[in-house]
Amino acid sequence: MSTASRPRLMTAEEFMNADLGEGRFELVRGEVVRLSPPFYPHAAACANITLLLGNYGQRTGHGRAAGEGAVRTRRGPDTLRGPDVQYFSYARWPREARRSSPGAPVKLPPVAPDVVVEVVSPNDRRAEVQEKVEEYLAAGALAVWVVRPDDRTVAIHRDGADPTTLAEGDAIDDQPELPGFRCMAAEIFED
Repeated sequence: MSTASRPRLMTAEEFMNADLGEGRFELVRGEVVRLSPPFYPHAAACANITLLLGNYGQRTGHGRAAGEGAVRTRRGPDTLRGPDVQYFSYARWPREARRSSPGAPVKLPPVAPDVVVEVVSPNDRRAEVQEKVEEYLAAGALAVWVVRPDDRTVAIHRDGADPTTLAEGDAIDDQPELPGFRCMAAEIFED
């Protein structure tokens, strides 16, 4: 009787230092997963959200937005996700703590982002998107925005609450994680 060997599981640190070649990857329960490249509507929505959140953070001094970057959502086996956009307030991750010295190893953020944004592509499965939402919230994200360019909606998820779904004519404001932030959902989908 032969038994199939399981691939060796990778840690977050090994994944961050591995040369995986070209492409986008995530580490899911210790295994490397290749992601499909995004379509234009996905990329445009990501750019718009990064600008909206980035301008808000800069104008208010509240925090900083970033594009895709590694966020640890689970340990043992490790999972590192690459949300499309992430926003960290300076209260949760101070500016001084973000800087590293030249030549120092790259470290993962010590906290989950205040806001994580996942932009859904046509090939994303609903169950996989929901799994990511649950992982981000369990890891400590305060809000997860699920942006759907196909139907031009934004669903805002928070731990222990039903999601709030906004259409392009609705305003995204009164967000406890983003005091004073306001935009129309339609701004996310501008081309």
